[in-house]
Amino acid sequence: MINRFIKYIGKNFGNPRGIGGNISTKIMNIINKKLYSVVLNNLKLEPNNIILDIGFGNGYLIRNIFKKNIPIKVYGIEISNDMLKKVSKAEKQNILNGKLNLLLENINKTSLENNIFDRICTINTIYFWDNLEVCFSEIKRILKPNGIFLNTIYTKEYLDKIIYTKYGFNKYTVEEIIKITNENGMKIFETIEIVKNKSYCIICKSI
Repeated sequence: MINRFIKYIGKNFGNPRGIGGNISTKIMNIINKKLYSVVLNNLKLEPNNIILDIGFGNGYLIRNIFKKNIPIKVYGIEISNDMLKKVSKAEKQNILNGKLNLLLENINKTSLENNIFDRICTINTIYFWDNLEVCFSEIKRILKPNGIFLNTIYTKEYLDKIIYTKYGFNKYTVEEIIKITNENGMKIFETIEIVKNKSYCIICKSI
């Protein structure tokens, strides 16, 4: 019974839905607090920037981006219809004002235009992407020249210690992520070690 529950929660990290989705996204908000902070501090937003949050979950990062009170436009993509409905309801005013556009999309192939985003960010979603090379190529396509991509991850070593990551997680070393980033036309200019040997923010520029 316990193992079944752990498996249920683990799978909900990749595609949050129902009660399990609400639980998993709340857990992510708590355990990812330092990662959110690093992303928010390094987005370096400027007026009229267009931002994309890949896998916005329950909208925690989007809410905090808007708290900066900078005139920008934010997009969010999510594979969970439940999360799309939840955040669309919570952020109804920003959507009506044209500040926010939420889409049910997968980063391996989106309907987004070429070279549209000044900043793209994602927090702990890479483990659930179908094909890293295809996904990184798509990010390169929709990112403006010299646009910035912030990718925050937990290390494979750390994730291997967590029981629910046995279900639905593809784990990578920092070196593997750096390699595939460089191979897909993005130049890494900073790798921030958030918690030693545990979590990193890899910041790169489209070239």
